[in-house]
Amino acid sequence: MKKKSKKKIIFGLLTVVIIILAAFIFTRFNSGEANAMTEAFAFRQDIVTHYSFTGNIKAHDAQYVQAISNEPVKKFYVKEGQKVVAGDLLYEVDSNTIQSTLTQARTNLSGANTEYDAALLNYERIQSLFDIGGVSQQELENAKKSVTSAQNQITQATANMQQAQNQYQDTRRFAEISGEVSKIYVNENQSLSMGTNIMDIIDYDNLEVEIKVDEYDLSAITVGKEAEIIIEALGKRLTGTVSEIAREASIESGVSYFKATVVLAEDSDLRIGLTADIRIITQKAENVITVPVAAVSYDFSGAYVQVYGQDRKIEQKAVIVGINDGRLIEIKEGVFDGDAVLLSGVASSGMPQRQMMVMPGGGARPEGGGGSGGGRPMQGGE
Repeated sequence: MKKKSKKKIIFGLLTVVIIILAAFIFTRFNSGEANAMTEAFAFRQDIVTHYSFTGNIKAHDAQYVQAISNEPVKKFYVKEGQKVVAGDLLYEVDSNTIQSTLTQARTNLSGANTEYDAALLNYERIQSLFDIGGVSQQELENAKKSVTSAQNQITQATANMQQAQNQYQDTRRFAEISGEVSKIYVNENQSLSMGTNIMDIIDYDNLEVEIKVDEYDLSAITVGKEAEIIIEALGKRLTGTVSEIAREASIESGVSYFKATVVLAEDSDLRIGLTADIRIITQKAENVITVPVAAVSYDFSGAYVQVYGQDRKIEQKAVIVGINDGRLIEIKEGVFDGDAVLLSGVASSGMPQRQMMVMPGGGARPEGGGGSGGGRPMQGGE
């Protein structure tokens, strides 16, 4: 019995200790002491929200030259990397065979014209004889048929000569756009077949990116809207402008989207095919007071932040908020530059609290927006 009573006494003492410890912890957390909350500081900066898309760089203008006959290139007048303007002579092919064809076509057309003149003269003679009863109706009709046949021969001979002239003209190929000869695929006097790639001319001064805009995001994207272009492969950020938005949707997997074109600022480092992240700004607040979004709470009366008051007691302070990018939020009224506010737990952006505690002018400050294609508004940390 004594051992059992002793165990009850020990158990009772442990229970009392636990209750006292719990009460102490509860009191500490509700007293607003520094151990329960983390401070961050308000500072001035720009907040930008945007829609994000992904695409590949392409040229607005390009000429892909292909062989239009089986004749080899006799001579190139340009080389890779050379700048050309529209109308410049690019190359000529061996024209001996085509020249012979053209000469024969001209001879044939001349012969057809001679035959027509003779047939017409004969018809006029037969018509005169018919009028005085010197020939039959059948002879007159035969003479007329000869004229018609001669006219048809002229038509065919003219078409053949035009074709030969076009082929002869095509022995000299000219630039249709201004740009740079980016690639030459064949050598002089190399055997070719119709459709063989000869060269590419690219206008690198006018590059663009085509993006897909979801139908629900279409209202936020307008022609003339400024865009930021990020080329991660080159570590570059460029400016651009939305130049065109399709008026007809394309549908993929039941989802409608519209193709839009973003024109890039000129940059000699850009290359066709590079991946580009496009950010189109939807809202922007410049040089405004900001705090982490985790510092702002809401109740029935509106938004507020928590601050340390006298004796390190936590107090609520009403604020008026503006836009936010998912990590930082604009404070229009209630907090000043450099004021300390309290964060509870981990910031909603998923960033450790120490990374969010940035003094004005110190350290790397988070940028607004982020994320990948699809056209949805980007939130910080995505």
